[in-house]
Amino acid sequence: MSTVHTTQNTQQDRLFQNEYGYFTEDGREYVITNPRTPRPWSNIISNGDYSFMVSQAGGGASWRGNAGQNRITRLFQDVIKDSWGKFVYLRDRSSGQYWSAAWKPVMAEFEHYEVRHGIGYSVFTQQVSGIRSEMTVFVAPDAPLELIKLKVTNNSEQTRELDATTYFEWAPGFAPDEHREFHKIFMNSEYKEDLNAILLEKYLWGFPDEKGRSNNVSWPYTAFHAASEQPSSYDADKESFVGMYGEESRPEAMQQPELAEHTGRFGDAAGSLRVAFKLEPGASHTVVFTIGAAEQEKEDAAALIREYTTVEAADRTLARVHEFWSELIDTEHIETPDRAMNIMTNVWLKYQSISCRLWGKTAYYQVSAGYGYRDQLQDSQIFLTSKPELMRKQILMHASQQFQEGDVLHWWFTIRGGGPRTRCSDDLLWLPFIMDSYLKETQDYDILDEITPFLDGGEATVYEHCKRAIEKTFQRFSPRGVPLMGEHDWNDGLSAIGYDWKGESFWVGEFLYMILGSFAPVAERRGDSSFATKMLEVQTSLKKALNEHGWDGEWYLQATTDDGLKVGSKENEEGQIFLNPQIWAVISGVADEERGQQAMASVSKHLLRDYGSLLLYPAYTKVRRDIGYITRYAPGLRENGGVYTHAATWAVWAYTLAGQPEKAYEAYSKICPPNRSHEPNSYVGEPYVTPGNSDGPISPNYGRGGWTWYTGSSQWLQRMATNWILGVRAEHEGLLIDPSIPAEWPEFSYRRNFRGATYVIHVDNSAGVSRGVKSITVNGKAIEGTILPDFKDGKEHEVKVIMG
Repeated sequence: MSTVHTTQNTQQDRLFQNEYGYFTEDGREYVITNPRTPRPWSNIISNGDYSFMVSQAGGGASWRGNAGQNRITRLFQDVIKDSWGKFVYLRDRSSGQYWSAAWKPVMAEFEHYEVRHGIGYSVFTQQVSGIRSEMTVFVAPDAPLELIKLKVTNNSEQTRELDATTYFEWAPGFAPDEHREFHKIFMNSEYKEDLNAILLEKYLWGFPDEKGRSNNVSWPYTAFHAASEQPSSYDADKESFVGMYGEESRPEAMQQPELAEHTGRFGDAAGSLRVAFKLEPGASHTVVFTIGAAEQEKEDAAALIREYTTVEAADRTLARVHEFWSELIDTEHIETPDRAMNIMTNVWLKYQSISCRLWGKTAYYQVSAGYGYRDQLQDSQIFLTSKPELMRKQILMHASQQFQEGDVLHWWFTIRGGGPRTRCSDDLLWLPFIMDSYLKETQDYDILDEITPFLDGGEATVYEHCKRAIEKTFQRFSPRGVPLMGEHDWNDGLSAIGYDWKGESFWVGEFLYMILGSFAPVAERRGDSSFATKMLEVQTSLKKALNEHGWDGEWYLQATTDDGLKVGSKENEEGQIFLNPQIWAVISGVADEERGQQAMASVSKHLLRDYGSLLLYPAYTKVRRDIGYITRYAPGLRENGGVYTHAATWAVWAYTLAGQPEKAYEAYSKICPPNRSHEPNSYVGEPYVTPGNSDGPISPNYGRGGWTWYTGSSQWLQRMATNWILGVRAEHEGLLIDPSIPAEWPEFSYRRNFRGATYVIHVDNSAGVSRGVKSITVNGKAIEGTILPDFKDGKEHEVKVIMG
């Protein structure tokens, strides 16, 4: 179980240290010592229902369900100012001097400042004018609220009269709250003295009612903000707190002895509580604040306030936070000579994938109101070694977003549903693709018999949902036998290539080829032999067509346009080579040995650069209306010639399959975030989570990271380390051991759960090789081959592997 660190780390304990911060020795916290980070370095904290984000400066917002349809506190996206948040002010009541418990909004001169972003919590420690504050923020694991535990210590030699004042703006319901002057009319706040709390309701959500009458339902929650002791005063109006033409950095409320105590329906809804206390020299005082939203008729706001808004409850809840996250991330653990890989694989990639990508669905660079069909389906693989039942739940949820024809919603709102019916060629195929990894891990074939609905009526088994996705794709082939692009494939920016259903996607062909190979045995197992036979026949013809029409001499084409023009060809002036068709030709097995090696040689020559594998090269500098909005990005940004981290992780996979472990490790290391710690001002992103992208070589900001936290690359980078570099991965027969490591690694260990048993694997590489297994013993007994026995006995098993 993790614990919040309370002692100072020595220089030796500070891993990947730079001018802004470092990892603690166990990798479970990132400590920020300078609040002026190059961009907001944040933490996204969620329990799967209630979430908030908080930056190293104290900015951020809270939401429940999703941040687009059910925001609780107000935020406008601004990674430069980072000026919106839930703030706590501290004040010396005698001198009138005040500052904030986080750097924002006052930005006072401090004697000490430190932020510890941890797994499910952040701790802000600061000292100003001899007053030390420690503010710990976290979400209750099993309740719709967050806690702010503030401990204030008087390190001066005089008795101090102090107060702590909270402040934030309410923004219940839809966000962004662009029409504030309209929305504030519907909010009603009330101070409840018996609860030490402000309660807030809103009589408008924005949804139509059951008869379709617009704006005719209330926001069905009661929001609250409470203190663990009686406030000296309170306020629920932005105008009286900030003051006309005022600023949060110097609000009117901090010039006044007490808060204005305005509530009701006629202000601009905010939340502020002031607690006063006296501290003798050396003494401390702790106060707890809560913010939350109780669903009316199902949850009781008053009961939640009483249960959680005490110092003792905060301590108990924080202990539960550690237990909650330990269950999700500590069932799998690696120890390798690469500390960056250890930190990211053991801790941060799992946390990022679950807390932000799957649960919070929002971060500083993107606010999302729903699930992407392909996106969170891929992300759910992060649960395989801890709680595969959560992946199962995700699969069933996505299956129900399919139409009877087999196509799906590109994304959908998580509240009340609805979304765009996709004309994209790959979305629908991710269901059978992900099913393969789930079945290999769990052998839970019962999932295929689960019944889930179609969006347009009727229902079917999950097997039938998978089958219809494949059959729908069979209807989308060109006369040459290559799958059609449609509105786009995985690369959304290729949005004009095949809009008229004439352009082809060679990458979709490779993706489908792999799926047909994995799903045919599933169909055969169920007695659906005719469909299994059909899939294998299509697979054979598909391989022939892709190699006949998709090979460009040194690499594979990405696509052809509706007009028949090649995309990703040496004949093109720009966008000559794309990453995905090269690596997936190897991953899928479409390429034979010779072409696979040639394709990966082209990746190494043209795409593998200083900061990972570029998505394409050279970048588009001219807008192409026949290709799509990818050509409208500035050259070198995101998909247009940048490192798109999601795809760059797949390059690691392809290099291992191509028998190039050194290149695989190089491709991995270049996108492993701690390895960018030495250049924080050019990289700018957090060193503890993956970015969505890094700028490519044509950008003036080459190597700059962006779109951190909310990216599908986190789960894949974690999977690349364990499944393909360490080479321990699930197959239908059992757990396969097939390392692809740097030859200089003397050893590594890997502990993971698999089908109800725990495997403690130690790999000895005294031979100094990159590949090859000489022998394996399990519980002291030698076994044949490289597949571990499938015990399913709830026990721990010792595995010793000797490479050679």
